[in-house]
Amino acid sequence: MMLATQLKLLKEKRGLTNQQLADLSGVPVGTVNRILSGQTDNPSFQTICDLVLAMDGSLDELAGIEKDPEEPEAKAHASQDLIHLYEKMIEHKNRWIHRLFVLACLLGSIFIFLVIFDLMNPALGFVRS
Repeated sequence: MMLATQLKLLKEKRGLTNQQLADLSGVPVGTVNRILSGQTDNPSFQTICDLVLAMDGSLDELAGIEKDPEEPEAKAHASQDLIHLYEKMIEHKNRWIHRLFVLACLLGSIFIFLVIFDLMNPALGFVRS
């Protein structure tokens, strides 16, 4: 399909006039008219880019590059797998944090017990008077 035809279809799909397209893209209306009528055989890439982007189109579609229809599903599935992996890692780390907290509390309790025992029994403890 010719470039002018594809651009016309995209323009009609968006319901734009040549003037509106020129205003949105920053391309002079005369240039837009010449490109859409097919009078310009080889418009610059930047001009085509500006026109397509102004119409919220895709340069890939314009060039005939088809996207893989399963690509969004595959990305969504991969994202879900990644999220699941992160959740498992966080759960694993939280278990270790919990274990370390319990251990720290246990060691702190033992230390406090020893200090109190030492202060209560000066003859038996580490600090003797």
